[in-house]
Amino acid sequence: MKPNEFTRLPVQQQLDTLYFTGDVLANRYEGDEIYLLYNLHSFYVELRYNAFTSNLKEVSTFHDTDKLEPYLPYLA
Repeated sequence: MKPNEFTRLPVQQQLDTLYFTGDVLANRYEGDEIYLLYNLHSFYVELRYNAFTSNLKEVSTFHDTDKLEPYLPYLA
């Protein structure tokens, strides 16, 4: 699966795909938001949630390892 194929899926199917085939790499907190980082096939997926309501605010995909920088303290 490629990033553009993933992002074309309905949100619930994106979440199911991450749950069943993705690898959770890290999570982090920033203000009122929680970020979850997944590795899915050959790219990364970041989920952004509201920390108080647990509502999903954004799903983004990327290949660029520069975007991993906020997670470096949490990756082993």
